[in-house]
Amino acid sequence: MSFIHASIFYIHIKTFAKIVYLQCVKHFSIRRFLFTVLFVLLFSLVSLIVLVTRLLDEILFPNYRRLKIKEPVFIIANPRSGTTFLHRLFCLDEERYGYTLLYHTILPSITIFKIINFFGFIDSKIGHPMRKTFDYLDGIFFKGWEDIHPMGFNQSEEDEGTFIFTLITSGIFLLCPYMDEISYVRFPDLMSEKERKQLSEYYKSSIQRFMYVLGSDKVFLSKNVMSTGRLNTIIELFPDARIVYIVRSPYEAVPSFISMFSAAWKAHSPEIPENSPYHRAWGELAMEYYIYFHENIKKLPAHQWCTLKYEDLVNHPHQEMIKIYNHFNIDVSSAFNERLKKALGRAKNYKSGHSYSLEQYGMSKEEVRDRLQEVFDRYQF
Repeated sequence: MSFIHASIFYIHIKTFAKIVYLQCVKHFSIRRFLFTVLFVLLFSLVSLIVLVTRLLDEILFPNYRRLKIKEPVFIIANPRSGTTFLHRLFCLDEERYGYTLLYHTILPSITIFKIINFFGFIDSKIGHPMRKTFDYLDGIFFKGWEDIHPMGFNQSEEDEGTFIFTLITSGIFLLCPYMDEISYVRFPDLMSEKERKQLSEYYKSSIQRFMYVLGSDKVFLSKNVMSTGRLNTIIELFPDARIVYIVRSPYEAVPSFISMFSAAWKAHSPEIPENSPYHRAWGELAMEYYIYFHENIKKLPAHQWCTLKYEDLVNHPHQEMIKIYNHFNIDVSSAFNERLKKALGRAKNYKSGHSYSLEQYGMSKEEVRDRLQEVFDRYQF
């Protein structure tokens, strides 16, 4: 969309055209065609709303551009590695952090946030009928995701939705299984300088809009399981960023990654077997993420990033949170510490309820270990 500055609106038209071609022509099936038509309609509607309201932002709230994003915190890991759990623990430090809810990322506009906050205020005065309606809709739209990744319009959520509507994200493979044919979206860091700049401008502008409403005095908190592919872009945008990386044994994380992001295929592409090359492509991406992160994180000074093991987070969450805060030299307030203890008292048995094997996706432990030997050695898996 070159006629509008990328900080206001950005869609990668080439990717949009490829998705439609792959789904409706090259790999045509009635199910894929119908799902794609629905996607195009919803995508177009949401994009139009975002375009109009972000243009309104420029008129009504131009001062958002002056907002400085200082020392943002990014939680990064492969999917199913405890990022949601850790993120929601961080969110308990509500005086310090500003974090996105799901609707923030789908509709990243100050105008929309202000409208929703206004109706939210009215809703609170009349018994929360609108909140109850959205809680009901959560049960419809996110049914089946409860055990995979609990979601809701009004829950803290990763900011991948911001990238979904640019189409520069591996998230598009939930709809379109043909990863090898749109492989460039897996690692936005490796795209052309022009495309990276446009994506960066859109993302930075979106964060400024979030924080303008969430609190300009707060620290932006992000968790995103796809951010490994844009790690260098984040570092360049925010040289003072603090990054927390959770690492889980590849034997567990890789098949879990495949399962989570291929689940949608059962609806539109049920003929694809679990041991297909398309499922394997997710496994390959998971392994590439391990390698890419450890190769590129060294560009940040050691005091700006830390790693923790999934098992340590699950078994000793309070201890790991304190370690993270100490590493970044952040004070642990008494209010936050009390909330942390209380929340963990209710969630002592946090565990993933699912178990997946590499073999069911046509992979083996031997090939994973050969590919990621340095990771196994470094973390003593």
